[in-house]
Amino acid sequence: MKVAVYTIALNEAANAERWASSAADADYRIVADTGSTDDTVERLIAAGVIVHQIAVRPWRFDTARNAAMALIPPDVDVCCTMDMDRFLEPGWRAKLETAWGADTTALFCRVSYRSSVDHPVELRGWQAKNFHHRWGYRFRRPVHEALLFSGEREVAASRDDIVMYEVQDHSKPTRSSYLPLMEVANREDPDDGQICFWLARDLMWADQHERAVELLKHYLSLPTSAWGEERSEALRYIARMQPQDKLLWLDKARIEAPHRREIWLDLAEEFHGKADWLNLFWAAGNGIEKTRRTNSYLDDLSCWGFRLYDLGAIASWHLNAMDRAVEWGQKALELDQNNQRLKDNLDFFVRRREEVRLQK
Repeated sequence: MKVAVYTIALNEAANAERWASSAADADYRIVADTGSTDDTVERLIAAGVIVHQIAVRPWRFDTARNAAMALIPPDVDVCCTMDMDRFLEPGWRAKLETAWGADTTALFCRVSYRSSVDHPVELRGWQAKNFHHRWGYRFRRPVHEALLFSGEREVAASRDDIVMYEVQDHSKPTRSSYLPLMEVANREDPDDGQICFWLARDLMWADQHERAVELLKHYLSLPTSAWGEERSEALRYIARMQPQDKLLWLDKARIEAPHRREIWLDLAEEFHGKADWLNLFWAAGNGIEKTRRTNSYLDDLSCWGFRLYDLGAIASWHLNAMDRAVEWGQKALELDQNNQRLKDNLDFFVRRREEVRLQK
């Protein structure tokens, strides 16, 4: 088996050596540089990487990635596409050779998103098709490009123990080009559900709410938009942009994916704002019961903090369920031990519980 790790690059000097080192077990390491003005090229060449300089005008990520793929030698069996802000966990080559069968055309590995290279806590993790056969694959879409198979039958395997870490460089201006490219992608294929969803999300972030809601509703109407987690996220976004109907949209989101803790926290926050203590107790309790993340890119780290327990404890106090108020208040404080408000609340709940017991 011959393996090539490849990607495109633009001003990636900060990541070049780490990328090259993690891919050192490959037979080929190939980078198509798209116009770096720093010393990315020099660093990669010094690390033994094969570098080609290419130009793509007008810019499209799929065109650039397909150009990079075309530079891979024809004797390669397995290709690994890995962005420069990612790096492979040691031992990946042996695991790949074990997992790759005679008829395998693609392999999903685990992508683990971290806040920094040295920080061990995974913020998000998901499966991604980063390994593929040398032939029969091409990237499609000008942004958020998808790796598509053009052969007769795709045979995909999966290995959760092959880990590719990602530490995104937020200082780079790359993301500023995404919105116009997503507009192009949406014009090219209005019924591409993923692009419709991502474009609407970026428009929401850009405060273009009217068009964002329109696109999200179109996304929800598409027969290809069948993934419950993503549909629920679309409904959460609409709820955020149409606060007058927030509960209506959040309830639809709950129905789409009741296993997602994110939705229950949204509902709890809304009921808290309305001082609806019984429904707040219901929402917080249901959210607390959801103990497993979906392991998709949509997971929100904030919903696994103290807030659901905090809101549940407040609801319990208002409903005079003081044992539960103390229990959830303690859990909230365990998750945010320096929060003085949580300490004060817990002291109050404990005193109130004793008062209730004495009254009995």
